[in-house]
Amino acid sequence: MRKSKTITIERKPRKCPVCGNKVVKIVYGMPGPELMEQAMSGEVILGGCCIISDENGNQLDPEFGCVECGTRFKRK
Repeated sequence: MRKSKTITIERKPRKCPVCGNKVVKIVYGMPGPELMEQAMSGEVILGGCCIISDENGNQLDPEFGCVECGTRFKRK
């Protein structure tokens, strides 16, 4: 399994700067049937059940990802 690269951004990119493909929201938590369907069609990326936060409650996990190359994006 390849390790995805994480890029810090100010806002969600329209296209991936690495490969030029679609960037979608990464959704965390236990997926239901509707969310699984969205993930299978490339509308969202499933990020897992655990969310990592800092001491101020700010999410440390990436918020967006490229459906093609796996690059992840996290806001500053």
